[in-house]
Amino acid sequence: MNEFLKELQDSARQVMEGAGTPAKEESTWGQLVELGWLLTAVPEELDGLGLGADALCMLSGELGRNLSEAPFLPAALAIEALVQSGLENKAELLAGLTMGGELATASLAGSDVTASGSGDSLTLNGKLVAVQSADNASQLLVWSNDSQCVALVAADQAAVEAVSRPGWDVTRRLFDVTLNGAAGVALAQGAEAEALVARLLNLRDFAMAADSLGGANALLELTIVHLTDRVQFARPLASFQALKHRCADLKVEIAAAEALLNDSLLKIEGQLGSDDAVFRGKKAKYLASATYSKVAEECLQLSGGIGMASEYPCHLYLKRSMLSEHLGSQGSYEADIAEAFLRQLSI
Repeated sequence: MNEFLKELQDSARQVMEGAGTPAKEESTWGQLVELGWLLTAVPEELDGLGLGADALCMLSGELGRNLSEAPFLPAALAIEALVQSGLENKAELLAGLTMGGELATASLAGSDVTASGSGDSLTLNGKLVAVQSADNASQLLVWSNDSQCVALVAADQAAVEAVSRPGWDVTRRLFDVTLNGAAGVALAQGAEAEALVARLLNLRDFAMAADSLGGANALLELTIVHLTDRVQFARPLASFQALKHRCADLKVEIAAAEALLNDSLLKIEGQLGSDDAVFRGKKAKYLASATYSKVAEECLQLSGGIGMASEYPCHLYLKRSMLSEHLGSQGSYEADIAEAFLRQLSI
């Protein structure tokens, strides 16, 4: 991480530490828009900061530390799709999404949508799942199930129905969105759309990996503070060797997942969506989310009775880690990674 990104990280951490845990959507969304965080990966020629996926992942990690409820990642995906589009008025649209406070959101899991038509005369039918903060969005980013169309859909249409999907994890408000002949504007179609979908899913994987590692680090730090303060048999729990070793093992696992993520971001050299980048994103997301779940489960045990208390945030990290592990395609990622290793062994 270069010096500028380190300074940005320190600033972001200060902001998020003042937002509480979990950091509420209503208080943090306006603040991160005002601070220009949504401009992080926007190219300089479009009045952005031009810092790329590295900075976007860094901010995702800081938001993950405090279990931010703000829909930063889906908004960033919509902005990235708009940046890569050929729309003549994209600079105007970007200004509304990055500085005007308008929200364009997207599915964090997948979609079953078909598209017909072209340009600004698209008709879309189907269902999106795990769409974050859809009730506050003015636009929805949608891609078809065959990856041949990427579009923006106005959320206030009668043909768009958003239904809340309640779950254990209360740090992300997710919705199922049904499109019944909704009108949309094409951002890309055909081969260009296929490449754009690969780029967006790749960016999603890297950012979710960063979010997971931010949460894992924060929870382990919180647990160590508890072990240091909690006294048992006239000794701090942190002085017991077995507990020290468990915490050290967790830190090593987090560091390994961080190393894989950082190395992957370094080696893709801005080539999001390429075959190599996609595979590296899958590995980073798989390891980070699996590590997050393990850390959360271990920290729940290490926290003892207080870990089960609703007033203590441990359970919130655990629930978020479980959701993050299933968002995306964790099962297929595991198979893809295993097949790649087997191919290497057979060479």
